[in-house]
Amino acid sequence: MDEQNPLASLAAFQFDQQYQNQRLGNTFKSVKPAAAGQSDPKLQAACRDMESLFLSYLFKEMRATINKSGFISGGKAEEIFTSLLDVEISKKMSDAGGIGLSFILLKQLGGQSEKKDGPESQ
Repeated sequence: MDEQNPLASLAAFQFDQQYQNQRLGNTFKSVKPAAAGQSDPKLQAACRDMESLFLSYLFKEMRATINKSGFISGGKAEEIFTSLLDVEISKKMSDAGGIGLSFILLKQLGGQSEKKDGPESQ
């Protein structure tokens, strides 16, 4: 019986994965989410600005992948215009809900501020 049964090792692996997922899920459930009315407006604005900055950089990098033909080129003025356009589009996107990055940041940073205000920090 030196040979291991592949099905048994697969079943053990799946059981271990389920256990890890359950343990990780319970860890996330134990974190208290910040109440919507109690969140800091400055933190919300900072998270929206961070998402806007990320989207702006994303647009800039996406535009860099497009080959320019040189036939119709606006030169430096076009580069300035498109960079300003990307910044404004990213601001509008983040104000309208964005891609969810600001929500994730707010959730993470809001949870950290609750832990600092708790009795353990005193």
